[in-house]
Amino acid sequence: MRYILLCVFLLCIGLQELTAQVTRIDTVAYPTPTIPKKNHYHFNTDYWYTVALRVYAHEQFPQLLNQPSAQPYRNSYLNGIMLKINDNQISYRLQAAHFNGDVSFDYECEGCGPVVNGKFRNTALKVGAEKSVSYSRFQPYFGGDIGFMIQRFFTKGYENTAVFAEDNKNAALFSPFIGLKLYVAPRVAIGAEANFNMAYTYQKVNNYADDSFTGVPDQTKRYRWEYFFAPVAAVTLQYSFGLINQ
Repeated sequence: MRYILLCVFLLCIGLQELTAQVTRIDTVAYPTPTIPKKNHYHFNTDYWYTVALRVYAHEQFPQLLNQPSAQPYRNSYLNGIMLKINDNQISYRLQAAHFNGDVSFDYECEGCGPVVNGKFRNTALKVGAEKSVSYSRFQPYFGGDIGFMIQRFFTKGYENTAVFAEDNKNAALFSPFIGLKLYVAPRVAIGAEANFNMAYTYQKVNNYADDSFTGVPDQTKRYRWEYFFAPVAAVTLQYSFGLINQ
């Protein structure tokens, strides 16, 4: 009988120890997980298409008449548009720009005055490609364009003379460029670029005795290479659409 009571006593003590070491998992409290927030909002810059408006430019043009010095730099505003198509590596671009305004410049010739005033028009069409160095909000890029330029200038009269002139020029262009683009908002970017233009030009100058531009003109024709620079070829406002990875 004593042995039976001893066994029952030991069994009770063992069960008590086992019960004390077991913890029910449904009673364990876990801390609430915390998901860290992003410090900066990421702009997606991968779009199929971009439309850009040329807001400002500061550039040279091919030489007018027989100017003895290089062309001056001229400003223009809101006179160009560009369409870009992106294949996720290179952007292919098509652009057009038109300059139309009154100009004056120094000019020396036999029977002419020292200053020429006239109406100047220049239209350029270009196609090309650009490659971005990075794909963040701030994107340096480089590339090249080829194109065609049509230019016309007609004088309002040489100073102190009745001689009038018309200068027509066509040019084939190659324009390497570098630029910067900054996304200020999703889909919206501001860009600026500079280029150097190499042009093979055909020029025809007609000199008339009066402003009627009639009769047989004193005519000059010539082909030549010309080089001119645009430190600000375009400041553009760009809008992109068509996400590549959507």
